[in-house]
Amino acid sequence: MSPNVNLRIKCSVTLLSILFSVFIFSSANAQRGRGMNADGDVLGGSNASSGGSVRRDGWLMAFNGGYESPLGDVKQSYKGSPTYGVSVMRRMGNWLYSGTVDYRSYKPINDTLSISYDDVNYYGGTFSKYKGVGLYLGAAYEIPLGDINFYAGLNGGVIMVSYKITIDDPNFSSTESVSNMQNTYIAPKLGLNFMVSRNIGLAMEGRYSLGTVGASYNSRSGGSTTKGFNSIAGNLFLTYSF
Repeated sequence: MSPNVNLRIKCSVTLLSILFSVFIFSSANAQRGRGMNADGDVLGGSNASSGGSVRRDGWLMAFNGGYESPLGDVKQSYKGSPTYGVSVMRRMGNWLYSGTVDYRSYKPINDTLSISYDDVNYYGGTFSKYKGVGLYLGAAYEIPLGDINFYAGLNGGVIMVSYKITIDDPNFSSTESVSNMQNTYIAPKLGLNFMVSRNIGLAMEGRYSLGTVGASYNSRSGGSTTKGFNSIAGNLFLTYSF
């Protein structure tokens, strides 16, 4: 296992350990309060109650950090990276709605990768970082379970992808540059959240972007499908309700 993989595992274990410790402390001491959807939608406290949790409609803001790994074709050339984002949320009853902007920057697996355009000849290619800015909406339904809240939902929107691949070989030279290409983003999500204080909440969430949904079209040579963004991600969220 490479040093980078070991470092990512250690960082992930450390973050989860901190989150679990805060959870144990808050479960023992926190007030009955509001919970948060991991895209940032938070439960507030006065007009509905269930399972010991008091919930209130309202607005909030969430900041998230996590780790995302590419799947599908991108996984063959790139490794995962940290992700960062911000969300604006609105709660209406048990439904939690959100609008999110986030960012990821995948690094190439190696400095130079072999590429073939004819499945016969191979050339050394230099890959830039694979950058993606996410713009999407989310909706989730939350179920209070005592001081913890479980939720399930869906995000949908686009990831604006940018990257560059350069081949400089005595027998073949080529450059492929992509800037802000729109990839469909549809990602089911599951999460748990709880409150640290009346206005501040924490959550952890897992999501899987399908990558199989895109703009389909037909041609004389047959059907084809443009795949969407494909990845798996884990995130920690900090929210503030106002």
